[in-house]
Amino acid sequence: MKIVSVNPQSEEVLRLSSREPAPSMEIQELVRNIIDDVRKGGLAVAVQYAQKHDGLQGNDLRISAAEIAEAAEKTPPTLRKALDTAMHNIRHFHEHQKESSWEFTGPHGEVLGQKVRPMHRVGLYVPGGAGVYPSTLMMNAIPAQVAGVKDLVVVTPAPDGLQPAVAYVVQRLGIDEVYHIGGAQAVALLAYGATHIAPVDKIVGPGNVYAAVAKKEVFGTVDIDMIAGPSEILVMADSSANAEWVAADLLSQAEHGSGYEAAICITDDESWAQKLSAEVQKQVAASPKKSILEKSLAAYGRILLVEDWEIGVAIADAIAPEHLEIQSSNSEALAEQIQNAGAIFIGPWSSESVGDYFAGPNHVLPTNGTARFFSPLGVYDFVKRTSIIKYTKEAAQTHARAIGEIAAAEGFYHHGQAALKRL
Repeated sequence: MKIVSVNPQSEEVLRLSSREPAPSMEIQELVRNIIDDVRKGGLAVAVQYAQKHDGLQGNDLRISAAEIAEAAEKTPPTLRKALDTAMHNIRHFHEHQKESSWEFTGPHGEVLGQKVRPMHRVGLYVPGGAGVYPSTLMMNAIPAQVAGVKDLVVVTPAPDGLQPAVAYVVQRLGIDEVYHIGGAQAVALLAYGATHIAPVDKIVGPGNVYAAVAKKEVFGTVDIDMIAGPSEILVMADSSANAEWVAADLLSQAEHGSGYEAAICITDDESWAQKLSAEVQKQVAASPKKSILEKSLAAYGRILLVEDWEIGVAIADAIAPEHLEIQSSNSEALAEQIQNAGAIFIGPWSSESVGDYFAGPNHVLPTNGTARFFSPLGVYDFVKRTSIIKYTKEAAQTHARAIGEIAAAEGFYHHGQAALKRL
């Protein structure tokens, strides 16, 4: 693993901060055409796309309750227990994010406030085909349920049938509307609906490049969570860190397979950096995913050597990583200085995998530097807020002239009259 001496303005830092490949014009045009086809052609066209791209056999997109139950039954007991515990942890954490409506009364009797209500119907995109992602379903569905969303709709490409672990989570969460469809066609189906399939209010969950571009295209017709980029991890480590553990944590993100994943370590100790580089090489050589790891690490795997931790913190904030681990003799103090990160894992026992699967905080996190302004997926993403304004006669007449002054300054005569006529 390459070691590079850096400062916050180094070209290598800038390169690592801007690695996401832009989708080609061909992909964007193809996605637009698919969305337009499904929007106009409805269910029949969605079925055709699912048959062509998602391995659908027959004409029925919906996966029946019997099929879900049959697939769920194949989940091994030990995995069921682990999934049950993870779901409990995720729900317990997200219960702390619940918001309440509120109001207050002003000096002239006016009542002002905010109503917090859940969205009615949400679509959950669960990747399929090449991988099995029950954790994605848990992390997207549970905060929506905690928020009070009534209707959850799952779309997933299932060429070999619904994966048992995914089916088990679907069953345990009480989700009964699941469709065998993926890619841009699934996003279009959720956004616009079709015969007997109502459109959703929001689409959440990561997908392939076609699904990601499609989410961008339908934003505004529906809400979306965020556009997920390639996975990334940044570990801040000093000589007290266990190089074997840090190497394993770095490879946990490099293994995703797109070749654009970032696995970065910042350290202030050159001899420890050499030790880590050798350990990474050792683990890669023994890995069943050796070729995938080598591709990611060659492009975006780096050990960044800094003079001190002031520089290290500045670089971490500039990169604004999805996952930030801090393994040093001063982990807590360093964590307090970090401003930009999707999730911070403090101390040697807090591996990224703990957050991905089990601890409870959401693993749907901002990527590609968007942690500067985006937050992890949470209960707050599944509610809408409505302002409440209830003025009394006294309040309306007290403030009418001030309102009229502002309206006049903006050139809106009738805005002013709407307030002044109440005098």
